[in-house]
Amino acid sequence: MASMDSSQPLPNDLATLWYLMRRVTGMMERGGDAVFRTELNISLAQFLVLSVVDAHPGPLNQQAIADRLGLTKGTISRQIDTAVTAGWMTVAPSPRNRREHTIALTPAGTDLVRRGDTRFEQSRQNMLATADPADLRAAIRLLTTMNTNLERSLAKL
Repeated sequence: MASMDSSQPLPNDLATLWYLMRRVTGMMERGGDAVFRTELNISLAQFLVLSVVDAHPGPLNQQAIADRLGLTKGTISRQIDTAVTAGWMTVAPSPRNRREHTIALTPAGTDLVRRGDTRFEQSRQNMLATADPADLRAAIRLLTTMNTNLERSLAKL
């Protein structure tokens, strides 16, 4: 996306919201990736996959991870292969469906997630240091509503 002078008005509130969400998302991803690569020697995408597996103990397949993160199954597959090679994750045949695999963290993977969670919390505190907690809750409510409405709209397509 081309750089936009943020002092220039946008056509309406929705356009402004879209623009700001894209900018914040991009900065969070670039900053998060830099922090995780520097401090943990993994990418943000790798951390997110490990974090989802950590948050959902028990049977979990690649498609469920992809759906949770909004990524393709192919991207998740590559991240899982990297994690297995690094000793952070195991993959075993699913007891429910022989075409699926169950994914779990190893102790080293769990440790990596804990270290990443600590680093993420430090970043979150810096990012939200001047934010009013009521504004944060209002933003979460708005984005939740938008997410629900967009999911419904897309399901009808």
